[in-house]
Amino acid sequence: MESEQTVPYTFAKGCKEGFPIFVGYFPTAMAFGLVCRDLGLRIWEAVLFSMTNFAGSGQFLAANLMKGSAILAEIFVSVLLINLRYSFMGAELSRKWEKGIHGWRRMLLAHGTTDEVFSVAVLNRSPLSKQYLAGLELTAYLGWVSGTAVGFLVGMILPSELQLAVGVTLYAMFSALLSQEFRQKGFAVLAISGSSAALNSLFIIVFDWAVGWSFVVSMLLTSFLGSLFISEAEEVV
Repeated sequence: MESEQTVPYTFAKGCKEGFPIFVGYFPTAMAFGLVCRDLGLRIWEAVLFSMTNFAGSGQFLAANLMKGSAILAEIFVSVLLINLRYSFMGAELSRKWEKGIHGWRRMLLAHGTTDEVFSVAVLNRSPLSKQYLAGLELTAYLGWVSGTAVGFLVGMILPSELQLAVGVTLYAMFSALLSQEFRQKGFAVLAISGSSAALNSLFIIVFDWAVGWSFVVSMLLTSFLGSLFISEAEEVV
């Protein structure tokens, strides 16, 4: 315990702890690069997509909606809703930062906050220095952006059948998010997600709604109903 307290939160320490995230992000980002190429984007557009968003599940969702010819408003609202969790992560993580992190530094650190970065950072003792956070987030960020570029380039030599198979990555990403919530909150999460999927299918198949709006409405409606029927006591496992 004593040795843990004396380890300084340096940039090098952040890079070291961010390297496993780099390794995990790189192949997933390669899949996203392939998806972007399948959409007809150019390599600079795919890389810029990852540079400005840095949100795996949100990016895959946006790409899927683009493929479904969703309008810009549908994509914007859908991605906004699925990325709302980062605002809560950022608020919690900012409580562990050292004093004096303001302005553009705070904005950059907020941009680099992802599920995995948050999980690693909160396990450390506070206060966390901006150098440590910069190393942690930059390493993860480089894994995602470089993986996107490599995936796009690899797509130039892969057979078209393999490129089409990459589409299942979207479902793998959301399955990973769902399994994490299931471990924390139990079967209530499965009931809510199943209801949302059923409503989404109903809106698209029966009522012929646009893909983006059916996703938004089904997500909001089931989340609201879930909050009414599931108490805080029931969420505790």
